[in-house]
Amino acid sequence: MREKDPMFDVFIFETQQLLESLEETLLQSEKEKSLSSDHINEIFRVMHTIKGSASMMSFDNLAKLAHALEDMFDKIREGKTRTDSDALEGVFDLTLVALDNFKEEIDKLSAGMEADGDFDNLNDQIHAHLALIMGEEAAPSASSTVSSMQTGDTSTYVDSDSPYYKITILFEPECQMENMRAFGVANALTPLCEKIKTIPEDLSDPHTSEEIVSNGFIIYIQSAENPDVITGLLDAVMFLHSSNISLLPADSDELPDDMRPRILEIRNEETVAVDRPTTTVSTTQNFISVNVSKLDNLMNLMGEIVTTESMVTKNPEVANLHIEAFERSSQELRKLIKDLQEIVMSIRMLPVSNAFQKMHRLVRDVSKKVGKEVELTLIGEETEVDKNIIDTLSDPLMHLIRNAVDHGIETPDVRAQNGKPTTGKITLEARSAGDDVVILVQDDGKGLDRDVLIQKATEKGLNTKPDHEISDKEAYNMIFMAGFSTNSEVTEFSGRGVGMDVVRRNIDKLGGTILVDSTPGQGMTVQIRIPLTLAIIEGMKLRVGNLVFIAPMLYIQESFKPNDGDIFLDPDGSEMIMIRGEVYPVMRLYRIFDIPPDYENLDDGILIMISNDETTFCLFVDELIGEQQAVIKPLPDYIQRHNMGLHGIGGCAVLGDGSISLIIDINSLVPV
Repeated sequence: MREKDPMFDVFIFETQQLLESLEETLLQSEKEKSLSSDHINEIFRVMHTIKGSASMMSFDNLAKLAHALEDMFDKIREGKTRTDSDALEGVFDLTLVALDNFKEEIDKLSAGMEADGDFDNLNDQIHAHLALIMGEEAAPSASSTVSSMQTGDTSTYVDSDSPYYKITILFEPECQMENMRAFGVANALTPLCEKIKTIPEDLSDPHTSEEIVSNGFIIYIQSAENPDVITGLLDAVMFLHSSNISLLPADSDELPDDMRPRILEIRNEETVAVDRPTTTVSTTQNFISVNVSKLDNLMNLMGEIVTTESMVTKNPEVANLHIEAFERSSQELRKLIKDLQEIVMSIRMLPVSNAFQKMHRLVRDVSKKVGKEVELTLIGEETEVDKNIIDTLSDPLMHLIRNAVDHGIETPDVRAQNGKPTTGKITLEARSAGDDVVILVQDDGKGLDRDVLIQKATEKGLNTKPDHEISDKEAYNMIFMAGFSTNSEVTEFSGRGVGMDVVRRNIDKLGGTILVDSTPGQGMTVQIRIPLTLAIIEGMKLRVGNLVFIAPMLYIQESFKPNDGDIFLDPDGSEMIMIRGEVYPVMRLYRIFDIPPDYENLDDGILIMISNDETTFCLFVDELIGEQQAVIKPLPDYIQRHNMGLHGIGGCAVLGDGSISLIIDINSLVPV
């Protein structure tokens, strides 16, 4: 087992980022059925960087696999290969298989295991395919050195009129592994340059980190690329403190000897001039990487501060003293804590694109295996949620997308018979809704058949209600029952009766809700509603009998005393209330939780109007106590074990007097 160190952690993190970028580029190219020069250069750069980093960390198997891919894309970049659909299909397939192997090895390393994968067979396949698309009988040799720029050999380059630049780079203090970071920068620049020279030269030597820390990292290049492109590349470097790019004359004394033009006498200051003016560009990076465990600890500490502030300012011993100075100071403290809380939460927020982008690969792989044509569209990728939610959300989304491809979208011939385009469409959308995020998974497949769902549920003993008493909404949501499946055959992706119930359980863990709607023959929509964060909410304290509950302020529209004449029963015997010409259902909280109330007559208690995207209803309680900022705590394990549903409860919170309050899950109370 390898002992982790800062260099190792950086290698893991940066390689994961590169692999995510690579997968996105590959899937986009495969969708376009072509490889643009930008995509080729990007893939080559990623492979070149991974090769160098892996070599430096002594992960030889990863370095050799990256080298094989680098060879292939180098020849593609030089225009020495075929680019027809058959040739590109093999390129995409092999590269994606290699990417999966990279991910598997990185996962091993992250878990403290050895990266011991054997890729000799895959390397042979890559070289064989390269030989095929080059029209050769034998695969090219893979014995070239890690990087020609380490030796300073520029003999393969041809002198040109391209300008020369000097780049000076300073990394963030104590960022660690400066030599490897410098190596990555040089690797990224190499595809853009005709000549390149680094100072220090031997970046494979860890001792050069000290020189880079003291003197900075200097790169001399000759490149026809626009300086803005080079600057943009430098801006993306991790732990970059600043960079400076300056144009050099070809006869500058600063240029290293092996960078100078070979026929120097035909070049002078006048003829070296280029259309671009001499520029000096400085950039400063304003972000750093932080270990997630530190953010978790910070969030937990923030929660304790909020709880403690409530216990101090609402202590019964001082609550009735009405000391003006104390109340003024308490308000200022509460404001500062709220500002601090918002900053802490914003640090943990990440765009859902981190989870959404993975679905492109899933759709691609599953659709190819089941012989379907499926197009995935992403909407609202920039929507942000707490990092922990994104981590938990990935698995449910994978189940839903896999189910849509395998079970929802029809085969091309069936779609054609039904007058649909042969390519099915799946849309994955995220949007903010107050303190919640709504995620929609929609497909234009065959949809759900309520009669089939009810029949299957009844056959499996999962339903005992007569058909006519089951609404469409109830029928469609039967797919989330444990052990429920409509597939008559077990396939690689579905038919085992597991998966969709796991989706519901995972969403429940996030304090969210999941609903299904469908139009037979036209498709299905799954709506997931989850909180932006699992940490702290603004709530309203409610009392029913001897119990105090907290309802999120986000959903509360108003509270009022009802009039007797406004209450009536609908044909099903459910209580309704007329408010300003609109009719809303009435729900009694004491009935939901089976607790004795102080009041049963509606005109003795108070009604709270609750509204979300689904519906609006009125909640009957004994008393409104006041607003309360609550730190959400999960219910104890023993309660969760013995109350699987926990219908209507989203967690608990510690109040200012030290007592415990239950947090109401409004979305699970929505009337069916």
